[in-house]
Amino acid sequence: MTDIQGLINSLRPEVLAALHEGGPGQLLGPEILDAIDTAAGGTGEGRGYYVVRGSLVPLERRQYYLRDDVVAAIFAPSTLEGAAGADA
Repeated sequence: MTDIQGLINSLRPEVLAALHEGGPGQLLGPEILDAIDTAAGGTGEGRGYYVVRGSLVPLERRQYYLRDDVVAAIFAPSTLEGAAGADA
């Protein structure tokens, strides 16, 4: 079971800012995937927060995106207001 709010709270501010900058439909690069895994507890632990869209093979061409419910939570107005660098 995923803890979306716990994940958001565990993400480093610069990672959360990068997610906001990239927008809700962004392709997640290796650095963001690693940051999500780390925030979720370690290598591979973030798999419940992102999904593959498209082909599963070959492995190196997989395209990862945030799950829709994770996107909704990260881009909720209250999360955006608390993002690093947001105007108060």
